[in-house]
Amino acid sequence: MTGAPGSSGPSSRRSPLAVSGRTADAVAAAEAGFADHTTLGDELAIAHPATHLINQVFALTEAGRLTEAEQLARAGAEVVASYRVPIAQIWFAANLGRVTTLQGRIATARRYYAEAAGLAQANHFAGPRRLALSGLALAHAMLGDAEAARSALRERETVPPFGFLEPEQALADAWTAVAARQPDIAAEHFLAAADQARSSGHRTAESWILHDLMRTTRKDASGRIRELAGGCDTPVVSARAKHAVAARARDARELARAADDFEALGAMLLAAEAASGAAEALSRSGDQRGAKAALRRSASLAAACEGAATPGLLRAPAAAQLTAREREIARLAGDGTASKDIAERLGGSVRTVDNHLQHVYAKLGVTSRAELARALENDS
Repeated sequence: MTGAPGSSGPSSRRSPLAVSGRTADAVAAAEAGFADHTTLGDELAIAHPATHLINQVFALTEAGRLTEAEQLARAGAEVVASYRVPIAQIWFAANLGRVTTLQGRIATARRYYAEAAGLAQANHFAGPRRLALSGLALAHAMLGDAEAARSALRERETVPPFGFLEPEQALADAWTAVAARQPDIAAEHFLAAADQARSSGHRTAESWILHDLMRTTRKDASGRIRELAGGCDTPVVSARAKHAVAARARDARELARAADDFEALGAMLLAAEAASGAAEALSRSGDQRGAKAALRRSASLAAACEGAATPGLLRAPAAAQLTAREREIARLAGDGTASKDIAERLGGSVRTVDNHLQHVYAKLGVTSRAELARALENDS
């Protein structure tokens, strides 16, 4: 994990702090590096100081400060584009791909990784190109396009190995197997990558890999993820641990809390999957109303994920369908029409209208007309 941002990879000091779980120290070191560099002037012998922001973006990402990481990366990308610093442009694009992957904005991640791979190829940076192609394959796979993911991996094989974030690069291979519906092969890739991350001290990467193993194959890794959370200062790993433990126990309440944690971090795909898991657990327990509410939340969160097609979303139970009359009554009630007025308009009794509404509430998992209006809006 050597090399400066101005050459082939992030600096060797800040990255180990971040991947080992000392994300606060990593952020502070990156900020100090940027501040020190800006005092050196414009000598041509040193890289542009904006390259230090790459380290800060990486550290912020590991710290779970995803919105800040994205904003800083976009600002830095604009600066280095104006100065025409190709290697920094590549690293900003690759880090934006990484941040948006964690946010669950998978189509956007695919675009950033493709940009990074193209810039790396055009400027003959083999290592960053391999990293970007790994990210590109991962994005394709998470969107359910196994063939595009395989194509990116074939292109990656034309590039020499690159040690930076090597365990994390293997997520591409594992998720490609997931997209191809080969869970046993996927599990082999996840476990090998997790072993590599553990032996090299990549704690945050190990938690990511093991969490994805759980998300895609349901193999339990909750004990190790909890252990990793205890040694890291980042809420990302803590949220992964909470989700893993709750998923193992099929604990609907804790799954909902995990969804809360992920949503607070801006990790919408993980939040949607946790909410989907809560819906499944509630359905198993016979709480159909609660299951529908959790499913609606999952669908609402997944709407921000740009077409992601992951097993954690596909396992969600199907929503009960409203009959034509129930939907008609629901629309009127959601618009604020009183039961008496609905009855007069449709030629029935108030009691019949209220009975239909109770069935609608149960099917959609809502308890009020305000919630009903939002549910119908999300369903449209």
